[in-house]
Amino acid sequence: MESVVLHRSRGFGRLRPVQGRGAARRPSGGPAFTLIELLVVIAIISILASMLLPSLSVAKDKGRSAFCANNLRQLMLATVMYDDDHKVLPIGWDPAYSSIWYRTLQPYLGRTTSKLSTNRVFLCPSSPRGGFWGFVTYAQNHRINGGTSQPLIGMRHVPRPARTLMFAETDGWDACVYPDTNANANVCYRHSGGSEYSTVFNYYNVKNAKRGKANAAFLDSHIESLRSAPTNIFSVTQ
Repeated sequence: MESVVLHRSRGFGRLRPVQGRGAARRPSGGPAFTLIELLVVIAIISILASMLLPSLSVAKDKGRSAFCANNLRQLMLATVMYDDDHKVLPIGWDPAYSSIWYRTLQPYLGRTTSKLSTNRVFLCPSSPRGGFWGFVTYAQNHRINGGTSQPLIGMRHVPRPARTLMFAETDGWDACVYPDTNANANVCYRHSGGSEYSTVFNYYNVKNAKRGKANAAFLDSHIESLRSAPTNIFSVTQ
């Protein structure tokens, strides 16, 4: 509440009100920010954004990698049920394509038929194209029923399932996956800063593709994040 003091103007007989010491002052009509202050605020926001965006990108990649790992767990669950029904593991490569693993596992993944169809379980969310063919970004160990000309093996034939790879990430071109030392090496290390291209052999003709990490499923159903794919994890006898 303003205090008002009556003050007699010099030379006049009138009294005029004068604001007291405790009176509130009316703000001036000037701008709230100067141009320099506004530029400083924008610069601070830009610096904070540059600090936060990499963290958000890492968190997003970890989320996609976790989703991918869950896909592989579902593939292994389907594989275990398939082996229980047929007493053999799925076929990695079939020239006729009729009994290839990503067809025969379809009924164990919510499909009513083994016909080739898009199924999110076969697609890593970090792959923008869904692999080379658009419907699969994983492949089966080439040492496990890699053809139909040899006797098929089942879980009971693998002495060390915890050390034997079953599925791993690839660029989707080949139904089978090969170790890094193989001429057909095609593991795709797309997570943690990697790229969409298999590091050694790919039909995109990309050389020295950037390598991050690749998710892989082993026969005992555990999932690992790999930075390399050595020959020993493909062996079914050691």
